[in-house]
Amino acid sequence: MKSRKILTTLSLFVNPNDRPFIDGDTNFVRKTGRVHPRRAAFIVALMLSVLSPAACGQKPPAPPTAQKNPVPESRAARPADEAWANFTTGANVKAMALEGDRLWMGLPNGIIRYDTDTVDSHEVFTPASTQGGLLSKGIYTLKVDRNGLKWIGTYGGGLTLYDGKTWKTYTVADGLGDQWVYDIVFDGDRTWIATWKGVSVFDGKRFRNYTEKDGLMDKWVYSIALDHDRVFWFGTESGVNRFDGKTWSGYTHKDGLGADVEPAAPAAPEKAASPDPAVPPPPSSGETDYGSTGSPSMPHHMGPGKRNAGPNPNFVIAAAVGHDNAKWFGTWGAGLSRFDGKTWTTFTKKDGLGGNFIHALAVDADGFVWAGTNGGASWYDGERWRNFSKDDGLVDNNVFSIVFDDKGNRWFGTWQGLSRHHGKLPS
Repeated sequence: MKSRKILTTLSLFVNPNDRPFIDGDTNFVRKTGRVHPRRAAFIVALMLSVLSPAACGQKPPAPPTAQKNPVPESRAARPADEAWANFTTGANVKAMALEGDRLWMGLPNGIIRYDTDTVDSHEVFTPASTQGGLLSKGIYTLKVDRNGLKWIGTYGGGLTLYDGKTWKTYTVADGLGDQWVYDIVFDGDRTWIATWKGVSVFDGKRFRNYTEKDGLMDKWVYSIALDHDRVFWFGTESGVNRFDGKTWSGYTHKDGLGADVEPAAPAAPEKAASPDPAVPPPPSSGETDYGSTGSPSMPHHMGPGKRNAGPNPNFVIAAAVGHDNAKWFGTWGAGLSRFDGKTWTTFTKKDGLGGNFIHALAVDADGFVWAGTNGGASWYDGERWRNFSKDDGLVDNNVFSIVFDDKGNRWFGTWQGLSRHHGKLPS
């Protein structure tokens, strides 16, 4: 019996007259609630396709171009109940957080709150619609704490908190390390914040900042992970830091972080080239969008700074802790590294990863480690890697955020929009 794959595409288009309230350019429309039929067109395309013999357990056809180092087969038989739904947002879904049935998405031009138990009910938040509650439309990270408070890390607009009614923003004037916020981790009554000038710790009243003087390897910090022993791990542009509350230590490529890469040619002064064909070219400092890391090629703080024109094993963008307390670190073009406290193991496309640029990491309820890459969403079951790509139903292969809800849905934020996958994973 042949299995079927169901793909639903949801696309919302904005009437140009509605654009002014959106401080940016997005297609996941309107400031409030449902889309009015006179002002927007809602298209639902339901496509049923009989899968190829590969979907029924047979070996899929070989890729069109041969590789010197064959990639282990990452596609397998698709379960009959597998279903995909794609949502067009018109912008990169860089961050996601779940609050019950509400999915919060951070984009380069604002925030979308989508009520996932409905077809199209959602709300858009921008600096304009919040009357300045948000200082920046560029959202890099978004977390929800145990009290339902939304913590929003912005690109140049500091740290914003939203309780559902009131917006409160903290900036360097309040003690925050920097206006650029890249990751947020909760630790009891304290919140740890990754910025472009170190790590800030907020106790609800004041900030405590850690910098290179304290032991950080680099002041540009992109990711934070808290392990089972309450040890903090920080991903920076110069490697990984470990901090147990008293002592700092660091790890770099020399210790085993990241794969060996070819040296990159110097970038052009005005704009660095995209480090990989599958990664959209990062914008210049004059453009409103930002790349996978707030544009790693963009001069920091709009002034002279470091440029990453190619793969860099020490540039750590994402960090996560597995159920076994192993630490995982996603690099800029040098694959994904696992550290068990003694040994480093690095995975790349040669091992089955979708791509070597790791934008996001997440761990599901079954303990599978997921990586958002420039070649799709990859997961590791402890033995081998599998991958979802556009061929399987993803709206785009550049995956920047991943979350899982309690209904069995897997949500993927991509460069072109949002994808939802429901069903059993391929065997």
